[in-house]
Amino acid sequence: MSLEPNSGVALLPAGELRDLVDPASALAALREAYRMLADHREDQGRSLGFAIPGGSIHVKAGLLPGSHVAFAAKVNVNLPSNWQARRMPTIQGLLVLADTADGRPLAIIESSTLTAVRTAATAALAATYGARAHSRIAALIGCGIQARYQLAAFRANFPLEEVRVYDVDPAKAEAFARTAGELCRAVETVSKAVEGADICITCTTATAPVLTGDLPLAGCFIAAVGADNPAKQEIHPVLFRRARVLVDDLEACASGGDLFHALNAGAIKREDVHADLAELAAERKIGRESPEELVIFDSTGSGVQDVAVAWLAYRTALQTGRGIRIDFSGT
Repeated sequence: MSLEPNSGVALLPAGELRDLVDPASALAALREAYRMLADHREDQGRSLGFAIPGGSIHVKAGLLPGSHVAFAAKVNVNLPSNWQARRMPTIQGLLVLADTADGRPLAIIESSTLTAVRTAATAALAATYGARAHSRIAALIGCGIQARYQLAAFRANFPLEEVRVYDVDPAKAEAFARTAGELCRAVETVSKAVEGADICITCTTATAPVLTGDLPLAGCFIAAVGADNPAKQEIHPVLFRRARVLVDDLEACASGGDLFHALNAGAIKREDVHADLAELAAERKIGRESPEELVIFDSTGSGVQDVAVAWLAYRTALQTGRGIRIDFSGT
């Protein structure tokens, strides 16, 4: 059904969203949003977190930086044991996109897929600044749903020739490697995954470090995307001490990401964080100085990422006639 402006609310379920937003377009939308955010810091997204039995609820909201043409609010319920207990996804939720000029709700979007797309695109965007340009070998730690999106985003932006995958469940890693393509192979340990790797992505629900200080990580770019509240942790604080540290949102990472644990351990101070994505996208700082340095990107997610990718998905739906139109007006 064609979605014309003023024709109702676009309902964009997971299948539609995957067709509407590819890794390259998502990365471009995020780069522009963060470039605008550099001069409009008041437009940094806002987040709320609530603890519930077995997990958490996250509410993230934000305006499209600078232009303010769209606003998005997302509610995600995160239950790490949901698959094992109920055969249901870890993350479930919805996002509402609104027009700020006239107040119309524009779209209702399935948010677990949107979260996966924007998280992967954000990590890949950070890697364009912090990873070695011709990175060929990647390590993927954690083989859940997010891993598929991370692999697609990084393959779209780097000439990867080998991807080593590891999961605490070896069968899960083997299954992922079989379905992900010939570049991927499962390995038995984190150490084997990261040895000689140019890029390492951690997308787990770990509550203790999966990357420790004894691992061979010189020259590596680490994208730590799993820790989005104080109970989670993927990166040992000692690694922050010897790394150039990048973040998506300093306040959010300091209060709930791997940076939170590094700060609490006294490994680094807030002023030791080198740059956030806005500074990198606006070319006010560089992400890497030498091929040998370790670079860590800590990401907890933000409303800026959600609204940028939701706005992209909505506009693409209008242009291509995708999605379902529903009328909430009551008129």
